[in-house]
Amino acid sequence: MQLTLLTHENTAGDEIAKTLKSGKYSDFKAAVAYARNSGISRIYNELANFSNNGGKTSIIAGIDQNNTSYQALVNLKTFAKENLFIHHDKNFDITFHPKVYLFGNKEIEKVIIGSSNFTAGGFFLNYEANIGVTLDTSKNAKDFQKQVADYWNGLLNDDNTKKCNLAFLDKLLEYGSVVDERKQKPFKEIIEKISNLPFKTRKQARTLPPTSIQVIITVPTLKEKFAMTLSGFDVSAKSQDPVILIPIVALKSMPLFWNWPILYTDSGAGYPQLYAIANIRIDGKTLKDQHIRIYYYNKKKEFRLQCEPIKRNGKQGDIITIHNHPNKPLEFDIELLRQNTTRHKAILSLLANKVSTQKFFAYY
Repeated sequence: MQLTLLTHENTAGDEIAKTLKSGKYSDFKAAVAYARNSGISRIYNELANFSNNGGKTSIIAGIDQNNTSYQALVNLKTFAKENLFIHHDKNFDITFHPKVYLFGNKEIEKVIIGSSNFTAGGFFLNYEANIGVTLDTSKNAKDFQKQVADYWNGLLNDDNTKKCNLAFLDKLLEYGSVVDERKQKPFKEIIEKISNLPFKTRKQARTLPPTSIQVIITVPTLKEKFAMTLSGFDVSAKSQDPVILIPIVALKSMPLFWNWPILYTDSGAGYPQLYAIANIRIDGKTLKDQHIRIYYYNKKKEFRLQCEPIKRNGKQGDIITIHNHPNKPLEFDIELLRQNTTRHKAILSLLANKVSTQKFFAYY
């Protein structure tokens, strides 16, 4: 057997790209915890040529820690076709965490295994450690080959490994199980600005291979506006807490609109919460940069919006509209529409989802 140590200087990405281009193998398999467009776009041409020359690609990707992206899976599916699989275990103590890349023909002939995920960082930038193993005909190599094959087959046949079609991918995105890469950078930039940690930016990162212009970066069209009638509870003056109830069925039907659960953090009291900024329009006047909070109150199984201006100025039967900008996940536009106005009547006609005699909602 031939063993090669792959690090941040002799990268796994370079080795995988070189192996795909070698023409020696007809089968490529990968089982990874995370996959991102950044990794795929850097070896896209090698994957495409491998596929165009008759190579078969099979991928098992994990989604346990919300690091795998929708865009990455869409692109991987163009190569894996019916052999793209998603693994997830609802037990939060268990994470699907392998980084295994297999090459072969009828049998596995080369293995790369270690710390590198299917990302630009894992392939080219990070401090990683992987071992590349080229197998021979020795007994030890044959024994290892069988162990690896059994491991792959075990993952493939696991109850929590599911075949992934495009409809399933869209569902994973809507439920927040995979990341929309368009929304990650703004959030990260906000976090970095308020961090006071004693770390420096690396002066010069390794130059990445160019990205392929063929890589798909779009996402399915998702609704950007939500509207709902306000109930008596939503505008009750008796409540000291400015809480407006968003129907759970509304959350479940389009979680991504609420950035759920990607951008939520633990409140400390044990429930997921999101702090955001909103421009709130009431009776022709706009209150800019108002702080709002969205959270799930597990004790009462309620999804709540804390928004003081709407709570104190709205009346039962009024409509609240919420606009979520895809590229600004922590900013909303909120408007109160009074009854018997033209806009209220127009939006009311769209509210086809009935929750109660007072509560109707729709995305549009």
